[in-house]
Amino acid sequence: MVGNGESHKQINFPVINVTEIPSPSFMRLAGDLDRDHLMYLASPHSSNGKVSRRTAAKRAASTVDLTMKLLDSGIWVFSPIAYGVTFEDRGHRRDTKWWMRRDIQIFRHCTVLGVHCLPEWEDSPGVQKEIEWALIHNKKIYLLEDENSDKDLLANDSK
Repeated sequence: MVGNGESHKQINFPVINVTEIPSPSFMRLAGDLDRDHLMYLASPHSSNGKVSRRTAAKRAASTVDLTMKLLDSGIWVFSPIAYGVTFEDRGHRRDTKWWMRRDIQIFRHCTVLGVHCLPEWEDSPGVQKEIEWALIHNKKIYLLEDENSDKDLLANDSK
C-alpha cells in the first residue's frame, strides 16, 4: 500500500508486453533503456511464506526465464529471484529480511524498476516494498507482462 491508502496496482505505470520480443511495447522499453541503464526486476516469489514451495518454484522459474529473455534482448537486468534461487538450490536459505537488506544495496545502482506481473504480484510484500523504493528514489517503473501474467498455474496453490 502507498501511504495515501492506494495500492500500487492503482498507480498508472507503463505496461510493457514482453511476451514477444521485439514488439512495439518492448521497443518502447528498449528505447528508454540504453546500455548505461540497469533494470532491477521485482517479482513475487514466496510472499513471506504465504505460498506453497511449488508456487514459489514456478514463480522463480518464470522469473529466471524472463531475466534471460531480457538479457538476450540487450536489457541489462538484475533479478534478486534469479540470483537468490541459485543460493537456495545449494542449501543456503535466508529469510526475506536478510535478502531485502542486500537487495536495496543493489537497487540503488539500478536506474529503473521492472515489475514482473505474475499472478498476485500486487499482493507480494517484497514487490510492494521494491515499488516503494522506486517511488522514494524517483526511479521509472515498468509493469512487465508476459505469457505467465494471467495464468492460474502461477497463482498460489495450497501449501
